[in-house]
Amino acid sequence: MAERSAWRTAAQKRWPKAAWVTGDGPIAVVAPCRETTVTLWKTRGEAEKGKARIDRGGCGGMCNPARHQIVELSGADDE
Repeated sequence: MAERSAWRTAAQKRWPKAAWVTGDGPIAVVAPCRETTVTLWKTRGEAEKGKARIDRGGCGGMCNPARHQIVELSGADDE
């Protein structure tokens, strides 16, 4: 069994009611629409591209792109 990453563990603690957390890295794209989903990215640039894709295509039912956010799990740069 693969060891869970420290970033994924941190994200699950920060958003315990998230429907799912995927990826790995210190930058989270959070979509708190119908169900909160979190994707983790290694760089801010990757996260921005991921957020733009979700903003354009929607994150699922009752999507509101204005609620999507990028959060740095290290706490250095929360949006």
